[in-house]
Formats: sequence, C-alpha cells, structure tokens
Amino acid sequence: MSNFAADFYETKIVKKIVILLAVTLALAVPAGAQQLLVDQAKKAISGLTMTVDSYNKAFSKLAPALTDDETRNRAETWALANRIKIELYDKYMDNRRVGKKVDAKAMGHALLDAYDYSLIALKLDTIHILDKKGEPVIDKKTKRPKVRTKYSKDVVNRLVEHHDAYRIVGSELYNVKDWEGAYKAWDAYCLMATRDDDSRWRKPDSLVAEVRYYQGITAWQKADTIDAIRLFSIARHMGYERKEAYDYALVCLSDLGNDAEVVKLAWEAFLKFGTSDPQYIRIMINDFISREDYSGANDLIDDALLTHPDDDELLNLKGLIIENQEDIYEAFPYYQRCIELNDSNAMGLFNVGRYFYNKAIETRQNSRLYGKQLANLVNPMYREALPYLEKSFAINPNNEELRNALRDIYYKLGEADKLQAIESYRY
Repeated sequence: MSNFAADFYETKIVKKIVILLAVTLALAVPAGAQQLLVDQAKKAISGLTMTVDSYNKAFSKLAPALTDDETRNRAETWALANRIKIELYDKYMDNRRVGKKVDAKAMGHALLDAYDYSLIALKLDTIHILDKKGEPVIDKKTKRPKVRTKYSKDVVNRLVEHHDAYRIVGSELYNVKDWEGAYKAWDAYCLMATRDDDSRWRKPDSLVAEVRYYQGITAWQKADTIDAIRLFSIARHMGYERKEAYDYALVCLSDLGNDAEVVKLAWEAFLKFGTSDPQYIRIMINDFISREDYSGANDLIDDALLTHPDDDELLNLKGLIIENQEDIYEAFPYYQRCIELNDSNAMGLFNVGRYFYNKAIETRQNSRLYGKQLANLVNPMYREALPYLEKSFAINPNNEELRNALRDIYYKLGEADKLQAIESYRY
C-alpha cells in the first residue's frame, strides 16, 4: 500500500472512530442529563431556607426524570419524588402553624402524590435475593423471601411519620368538596393501617372503621353507590356502630332498588336500635304487607306505636293493615289521624281521598236513583275526595291508581279542563 493510500486509510478510520464516538456521546447525553436532573433536584432540597415555591421548583426539575426511560425505572428517582412531596407537605403545615394562609387542596395533594411515589419506589427498590439455582432465599425467621433494598427504609419511615396526616387531609379535602382527593387520602390511611410488615402501621380497628365510614360518604358523594355500600358494610363489621352507617347504606340500597337487602339491613338496624327510629320498622312492616303477612305486620306496628303514637307513617301503615283485614271504613280513622299529623303525607292524603271516592262508587252501585238525582247524591262525595287526591297528586304524580281516580272524578263532574290537563301530564 502506498504512503498516500495508507495515510488516507488511517485518516478514514480515525474519522469513522470520531464519528462513532460522537454519536455514542450524543446518545448518552439524554440519559446523563436526566440523572443530572435527579442530582440537581436532590441538591435543591438540601437548603436551610426552603419554601413552598422552592420545593415546587425542585420537583419541576425532577419531573422529566419520572418519565425518561433511563431514570423512571430507578427506585432513587421515585424515592426522591416521595421525599420532595412529603417535605412540601411539611412546609405547608409549618406555614399554617405560624398563621399563614395555606391552600388546603394543594397541601393535601402533595401528600397524596407522596403516597403514589412511595409505592413505585418500594416496588423498584425490592430486589429478591436468589440462591445459586435462581430460587428466592427464604428468611428463616419471617418465612418470607429475603430482599435487598437501599431506599425503602427512608420511604417507609416518612410514611409512618405521616400516617395520621392522611386521615387529617382526607377531612380537609372533604371540606373543600374534593371528593376524589378525600376518598384517596382515607383509602391510603386504611391500607397502611392493615399492613402487617411493621407494627408501627397498626391503628385501632375502631378508628379504621370510622375512616372507612367517611370514605363511604365520599363514594356516595361521587355517586359510586355500590362502592359506598361496600365501605359502609366494612365500617359496620369493623365496629362502627353509629346508626348513620345503617341509614346511609339504606339510602344507597334503596337507590339501587335492592329491596331484599334493604329489608335485611333494616332488620339488623332494628335489632340494634329498636324503635328509637321508626324508619326501620316501617320498612319491615311494608315488607310484611307486600308478602300479605298482615298478622306479622300488625304485631310489629303495635309495638312501634307504643313508643311512637304520633308517627304519621306508622298510622298510615296501620290503616292499610286494618283495611286488608277488614275494610277501608275501619281503617279511615288511622288515615285521617295520619294527615292531621302531617298534611303532606302523600299516601295518607291518597287514602283519605280514596275513602270518599270509594264511598261515592259504592253509593252509585247500590242506589236506585238515576240521572240528576243520582248526581246530586254522589257528586258531593266526589268533591269531598278531590282536595285530598289533588294534593296527593301534587306531591306524588307517579301514583297511577290516584291518576285514574282523578280522571274518573273530573269526567263525572264535567271538569273538562282538569281532565285534559291530567291526560296530558308527563312525568
């Protein structure tokens, strides 16, 4: 090879090496840059005069590293994110203690983010120790696989120190109507309380039960009725014995139309609270009536009326039982007493109006009069029924039997406008 050719060849090789090196360095820069951001963020929170703003700026520096392929799979990245958010929460609390105005929602979400980041950090930091065969090494004391960690201890310590804070910020977020945030905070609190890997997590069951109840309220606020029912059930079974845990669950079950579960829970509440709240016994009596077990319903309602003699709903139910066992005339005094106590009781109004309407129907069927003479006899009864039926319709227009009665009365009385109005009513 000539000197020229050799020089050319060597130059070409050198250039190629330089180009490859440049490309390699160029490709390495982004990953190095992301790790540099982690280091910069770590340095940024080491100052002695940290503020809410400086913590937020430090997290902004770290944020790209949370999505970069090189750094997002490192426990260090997420452990640092957890630390920044925890310390940001602490700074908010420091500001509040000295009387500064604090954004409760931002403070709460700093703690929620810290929890999310802790889960990722702990997952990435948990490396199973394997034996020569590649099988997990089991710890003889704990009977669990042995693991090696670097950041987990600090992450767990931060969570343990702030465990109660999750319960508190749940209340704060609830107060600002951040239902999702409150739900998440209370869920994190309860999940930590059920961990068995560290005795420091343990909280009294009664306290966890109360938090689950409030979490159920937030689920209900979010219109997640099924989840609310689940949480109210957990709260009750963990020892939350206040009656609202039953009452809210009954509302949710009713919204779902789950009559069997409504009755079952009403019985459970009745056995616990007795007749102190007649709503439970009303549900049970309605169930007896729907199954035509009037004897059982009558026994329950008589017991309830001993302690709640002026409960309009119970009196209306008593009337229904007597009507089914005897007739509407024997039941009428109970219906009448019902609306005396509550003139907005739709069913009581309907039953009183139905009494006069039925009386008119029976009179027509049994009378030997015709035409105007018959009308003069029965029309006053129709008019006596109307105020009760019309008021009941205004409260509950979905009662089809009531609508049919009004149609018939308007027709018999020749009130065409009212008949047309009720025929065209849409609900």
